[in-house]
Amino acid sequence: MQTLNQLVENDLNIAVLTGAGVSVPSEIPPFRGTNGLYQNADVERCLNIDFFQSHPEEFWIFYWTLFDADLLLSAQPNPVHQWLKDLENRRDVTVITQNIDGLHVKAGSSNVIEVHGSFARAVCPKCGTVYQTQAIGAQSFPHCSLITGKGEVCGAVLKPDIVLFGEAVRGFDEAERAIRNADRLIILGTSLGVTPANMLPLYAKMQGVPTLLVNDRRALQMDYIDRFIHMDFNQFNPDQIIG
Repeated sequence: MQTLNQLVENDLNIAVLTGAGVSVPSEIPPFRGTNGLYQNADVERCLNIDFFQSHPEEFWIFYWTLFDADLLLSAQPNPVHQWLKDLENRRDVTVITQNIDGLHVKAGSSNVIEVHGSFARAVCPKCGTVYQTQAIGAQSFPHCSLITGKGEVCGAVLKPDIVLFGEAVRGFDEAERAIRNADRLIILGTSLGVTPANMLPLYAKMQGVPTLLVNDRRALQMDYIDRFIHMDFNQFNPDQIIG
């Protein structure tokens, strides 16, 4: 009989893969699943890099309609995020997250790989200027306002700094490197249904790195999981006896 904290007590280098489940206690509903936002039939067509490039104005109308910006930008870290931050007191911790809510960064985790980007930012595809979503929220069709060296306004249509359908995820090599060097891969709040992040536990197994799944349900790829702990993240307590 032991607690989650006791289970990882001797791990000095930990890689963590997180999914939507860890953000539910922060009142952010999963985007996927039965009632998720991504059940919208237009998501894969409109939240697509090709659609952004060919129909930018329609893209932004859909984007602002799909996401609750106030909810995503005002949400606060919960005990799961804080626990991961606290693990850094005595360990090297790399958080690999599929979430776009930025809560690991808000919680203060120092090494976060946001493989799907962040809702909190937008970027100019032309000049690379980064904008905070909060600062452009009043613009239905955001454009870059940077004054160039020629004294002209850049004017390019901004792109949300999230990975759209048709784009490659970010930091995957870095994520694999973190797992390769880890004493353990902890998987939190994901059923491993989204590629390519769901292949990271397999990569851990290939590297001989133990895998621990903590979730409210079993994963789709349990063959890659060494140990499963059933946990309701609304009741998350790393000092709870887990057996």
